[in-house]
Amino acid sequence: MNAKNSSEPLSVYKTRESLLLRLKGEQNEKAWREFHDIYGRLIFSYSLHFDISYAEAEDIVQEVCIKVFRQIPKFDYSPAKGRFRGWLKTITRNTVIDYLRRKQTRQKTTKEFRQHMEQVLVDEAAADDEIWQKEWEKALCETAMERVRKRVGEETFRIFHRYVLNRDSARDVANETTLDANAIYAVKHRVLNYLRDEVKKIRNSE
Repeated sequence: MNAKNSSEPLSVYKTRESLLLRLKGEQNEKAWREFHDIYGRLIFSYSLHFDISYAEAEDIVQEVCIKVFRQIPKFDYSPAKGRFRGWLKTITRNTVIDYLRRKQTRQKTTKEFRQHMEQVLVDEAAADDEIWQKEWEKALCETAMERVRKRVGEETFRIFHRYVLNRDSARDVANETTLDANAIYAVKHRVLNYLRDEVKKIRNSE
């Protein structure tokens, strides 16, 4: 998307650049933790679509993080050229493919297994963008949820989780807490507003 043709204010693009600029400062541990918290979930979940284990997906997350750390100084962010997430997807997919090939070599796999894995790569490639986008939305929600949970505290978030996510009635939740139904409604709206704020912040940092 070209910034010149967008109705979004320039401040949005400055915000989007902020995490990338902070990542380029190699000593910025907070920025790297933020990157891992948000994008580590995405890399992990995406990797699982390639018929690998959780432990292998964790290894891939680490490999990708190392590659991003090494390459981020050369990354030139430009809305017209595409998002940071597209660049990250290319690194992640190449890392997964390299990992699978190394695994095949180490295990001296049979011809049948090699053919199976090659077919997996072909099948996944056909729906690659859809998979990446789906896992991004999932990682986005999980990260926002975790941030809000820390922000409001365990008890408040538990009430929200029961009432909104588990769809327990306000009366049932009220019977197990010191809050009445009106207070539970208030918790719902407050937490939802926080979630919207966190989702917006994360999206703006892409």
